[in-house]
Amino acid sequence: MTRTAAATLPINETETKLFDAALTLFSQKGYEAASVREIIEAVGMTRPVLYYYCDSKEDLFKRLIHLKHDQAYRELKSLIRNTQGCEQQLKAIIRGSFEFCAADVRVPRLMFQTAYGPQIPGITQFMDKLAHARFKIVMQVINDGLDSGELRGGQPASLALIFCCIMDQHINVFSRMPDPQNYLTKKLADELVASFLHGLGAGRRGLVALPASPA
Repeated sequence: MTRTAAATLPINETETKLFDAALTLFSQKGYEAASVREIIEAVGMTRPVLYYYCDSKEDLFKRLIHLKHDQAYRELKSLIRNTQGCEQQLKAIIRGSFEFCAADVRVPRLMFQTAYGPQIPGITQFMDKLAHARFKIVMQVINDGLDSGELRGGQPASLALIFCCIMDQHINVFSRMPDPQNYLTKKLADELVASFLHGLGAGRRGLVALPASPA
């Protein structure tokens, strides 16, 4: 079955199981190390059946990532559309990202493993394009904040990069821990936004307190 790497929902239970097994293996082993044989064995299907649902391992990976990205993208756009003011929108971005990633830690683990790993022809460029779509959302919020006077000074792209680095590094670290929902909290999200807006030494924010690590 020829498909494009678009964000199409699984059409039946078999394809749902295929996506779920692929997400698990890709997040555990990485794109290149996870083999088609391992995926079909995990699902309990034959190779011809797998190729009925996708054209290749790359096609399966892209469809899976597209599906997860577009779900997160829609939720993020909705949060911003229903939130007023730069500070509150920045809080909504981190809160929403924390919640989305904590709900299924395989997603951020796969994203960061692929983004920070060696370049993979066809995959690296694909991931960069999706990441840029989210970055543009953040940069627009930053730019609107500069225009309204809520933010002062700085170039929108640079400020957006700083903000994304703060957010993403916390997701990267805490998504690897047991019970990440205990770490990726609304409280931490708000404290990170306060640090971004007011700095570490200005005395205009509360203390950033990371959740205690498990014993």
